[in-house]
Amino acid sequence: MKQPFVHRICCGLIFFLAACSGSPNDVFDLPDEDMGNDLARPISKDPAEPLQFCDGPTSFVMDFQVNPVPKLPEPAARIAFRDPVFGACVVRVTDRKKDLAADDTSKGLKNEYARVQSFNADDTYILVRSTEANWYLYDALTLRMLARLPVDNEPRWDSNDPNRLFYHSEARLMALDLESGLGEIVHDYSLDFPEQNLYASWTRYEGSPSIDTRYWGVMAQDEAWRPVAFLVYDRQMDRVIARRDVQGWPAEDLEIDSVTISPLGNYYLVSMDKYCVDRLGTESDPCGLMVYDRDLKNGRGLLPVIGHSDLALDVQGREVLIFQDIRKDEISLLDLETGLVTPLQPIDFSYSPIGFHFSGQAFDRPGWAIVSTYSGAHPSATWMDDVVFAIELLPGGRVLRLAHTQSIVDGRQDHDYWAEPHASANRNLTRILFTSNWGRSGSEQVDMYMVVLPDDWP
Repeated sequence: MKQPFVHRICCGLIFFLAACSGSPNDVFDLPDEDMGNDLARPISKDPAEPLQFCDGPTSFVMDFQVNPVPKLPEPAARIAFRDPVFGACVVRVTDRKKDLAADDTSKGLKNEYARVQSFNADDTYILVRSTEANWYLYDALTLRMLARLPVDNEPRWDSNDPNRLFYHSEARLMALDLESGLGEIVHDYSLDFPEQNLYASWTRYEGSPSIDTRYWGVMAQDEAWRPVAFLVYDRQMDRVIARRDVQGWPAEDLEIDSVTISPLGNYYLVSMDKYCVDRLGTESDPCGLMVYDRDLKNGRGLLPVIGHSDLALDVQGREVLIFQDIRKDEISLLDLETGLVTPLQPIDFSYSPIGFHFSGQAFDRPGWAIVSTYSGAHPSATWMDDVVFAIELLPGGRVLRLAHTQSIVDGRQDHDYWAEPHASANRNLTRILFTSNWGRSGSEQVDMYMVVLPDDWP
């Protein structure tokens, strides 16, 4: 995964610490051999007994008191414990010293990203990424590693089949069946461009298909990694149903961070590195967050600048975006249909350049999202510093504080990108994954942890 375009905000000013250059070094490394391989053997469930998590009821901390991060020794893998401050059940899932393949030079293991669903359709498997971009399958009940998977980029689970995993490889959408061990080409986007050579068709790391995995919003790129076109692929019809060519756009407009389709497949979103000043983007002059209808028409800017965010469903089932409002220093909610922005919680940057990631992946529990923070003050100066919390998508909505991440992220250390927690929820928000270096700043030595919530919370 890239180091994304990062916004750091202090006293209302925006500092751009890292920007994507669009060169091949900033994007995925293609393997030496084609990644359409079958599995060496079909995957079977772990015969071991499911892991027993924490006993007793879970109490929830819903206040805004400042709680310092407690000093704790790194927990052993696969032994559940209670967060000593917030009381939630936490377990370290991965063991970076034992779970990595012999030829994997990675120093750590993590969930892919906050905006990505790591659990399969029935919550029996978890997909885990090593820091050198190898993919591992874990049993979600025993938390033991089952196999290393021969997949390439952007693996995304099928919404119905718990054994089917999609991924992008060059200009193709692929699928791997874990039960049979067989791989297949789902769609070759290069056939939609007979007039030129495509090098890649993908979301550029952060996008996902619609909830039902029918619609896919991708960006086609040429051999120089220049965007060629925005595409909407309908997997049910097995064809590209919308195409918007962008080769004629000015160079600065082609610096695109990522694209995606919305959860219900109604909108195509483009997150641009180019930001607007005192205006919103238009079809003729795009900037910030651009949103198109599914047919890639009616393009309009909804935010003048876009940082970390994720799509979600509110309690009424409307498609929304939870995001860090860079101009106003707030966690806010954007309604994709109306463009209305609703503030949820203020952010205090007076103590540290605190960073945020958002996960709206709990589509089976609409009206909630997960927030994880990093680079908070030491000792903690605000209630948000270095924590994972659930937030209700309503003005003044409830906040459930779940765990301190125990991760030290120093913006001067490139390796600490992997230590950003990137907390991500499963579909019904009973499991939250996050990454931590447990105080080992600059080391890349990270592991993935999981917060376990009762089905009937809160």
